[in-house]
Amino acid sequence: MALVREEDFKPHNNDSARQWRNDELAATDYIMPLTDHPQRDDYITYREDLRQWPSTDSFPETRPELGE
Repeated sequence: MALVREEDFKPHNNDSARQWRNDELAATDYIMPLTDHPQRDDYITYREDLRQWPSTDSFPETRPELGE
């Protein structure tokens, strides 16, 4: 589940993919201080995947997803 709408993401280039990633990180910032959030562990993993994504072979074609 992405927090930024699918239609707003167009993987035409690395810059747009990085912008989508930055938007996703910003949209999930509020969860990090909430130690009792039911999906906190999933969000921690998702955010780690987002940060590592640009250095993977799947960048920018295959985006990380929450709960993978």
